[in-house]
Amino acid sequence: MKPYSHARWHLYREEVIKLDGGRCVRCRRGRADGAVLQAHHKAYVSGRMPWEYPYGMCETLCKGCHAEEHGIIPPKSGWSLFAIDDLGNLCANCEACGTEIRYVHAIGHPAWPALAVGTDCCDRLTGATDARDHHDGLIKEREKRKRFVDSPKWKVTASGDMVMVRDRIPVRITFRDGSYGLEIGSIKGRLKYPTALDAKIRAFEFIESGEAARFFADRRARLDGLIASSVSNDRTLRATLPGPA
Repeated sequence: MKPYSHARWHLYREEVIKLDGGRCVRCRRGRADGAVLQAHHKAYVSGRMPWEYPYGMCETLCKGCHAEEHGIIPPKSGWSLFAIDDLGNLCANCEACGTEIRYVHAIGHPAWPALAVGTDCCDRLTGATDARDHHDGLIKEREKRKRFVDSPKWKVTASGDMVMVRDRIPVRITFRDGSYGLEIGSIKGRLKYPTALDAKIRAFEFIESGEAARFFADRRARLDGLIASSVSNDRTLRATLPGPA
């Protein structure tokens, strides 16, 4: 008779399950929850029958957690998120549940190869909300971008330019020689855009990222430095000039 078919093993297994409160020690599911409970040996001793172990060397696992422990199925926890990619449309499948996904989350585990999964599976496996928070942030950013390009604050000047002020930064979109140009503050950009929408999107990204604020802050600091240097040089020059006789 095979050891795991022996009556003594079945009795020992039930005793282990009883000592663990009738629940899987990993996921806490019991038979009332539909779980199939099994006794797992934490270590094996050569020549020893499976029921000849101290209770402390065994633990209760459900069928799923037991398979996970032996590397038969992917672990349900302990994963880490290390990259997110936007494919642009639903052109991939989650490697955990098979659902079509647009946002691919690369997750890793010490005991399993990396997986490419969707938002919900990522948060479930990592035990965090990083994927959902990132996804919600992308949605909010898209909505802000749409409101920016559709804003009634855009005005058309007599020359046909489109102008508005965003976060106290003047924005001007010009049309010259078949393409659109962008002016932010008093700075004329060198890039050309095929449509006014493209120019508006670039203006939004430049301002919302904080890049515009940093650019103008650095520019002001350089100008202030030049003015201070000019004043200092002027004072030095005056100090070297002879006074009235």
